Amino acid sequence: MSETKRLFFEDVGLGEFSGRVVERRTVEGKPAVVLDQTAFYAESGGQPWDLGTLNGIPVLQVLDDEGAIVHVLERDVDGESVLGKIDWARRLDHMQQHTGQHVLSQAFIEIVNGETRSFHLGADVSTLEIGIGQINEEMLDRIERRANEIVFENRVVKTTFIPSERISEVPLRRPPKVEGLVRVVEVEAFDYSACGGTHVRRTGEIGLIKVIA
Repeated sequence: MSETKRLFFEDVGLGEFSGRVVERRTVEGKPAVVLDQTAFYAESGGQPWDLGTLNGIPVLQVLDDEGAIVHVLERDVDGESVLGKIDWARRLDHMQQHTGQHVLSQAFIEIVNGETRSFHLGADVSTLEIGIGQINEEMLDRIERRANEIVFENRVVKTTFIPSERISEVPLRRPPKVEGLVRVVEVEAFDYSACGGTHVRRTGEIGLIKVIA
């Protein structure tokens, strides 16, 4: 099985890329290809997969099969070389919501010591399940204001890969679920999370955060 190079780890702003077909498959009756490299994100960690095209052919689904990124297509793609284009409006929305979740989750920790138990990224809103018994409007207002302070400060969002034997040196919000190299997403001097998702480059790109209980 071929492992796919994830181009979004190197350049999260990459919306167009070239790749080479290294494997062909069928997924639920649809043609699918594995590329040597891709900018398409496969569904993981509460973030949906990217949509877009390969050589103009719509990508219907993107799956991660033990390191191989499988692109399920509307119809088969000819040849071995492909030009991939990401649905950028969708990707940017996912990046904004996912980074916003990191900021909001840390704000809950900071204000009410509420740990995020689950996260779901939707088309219009993101939902968080927070591990607290109860909360009032004054607390929610403080959390929302703190999260937006981080947004307005336009802090840098950066990612690094850290060996698991050194991960204890990082003040992670929660323990990582993977071993080996751990990808850490840092919202500058605020939040540190083990995460494989796509994120904006600075918090100002998130936009306003609104909490609805």
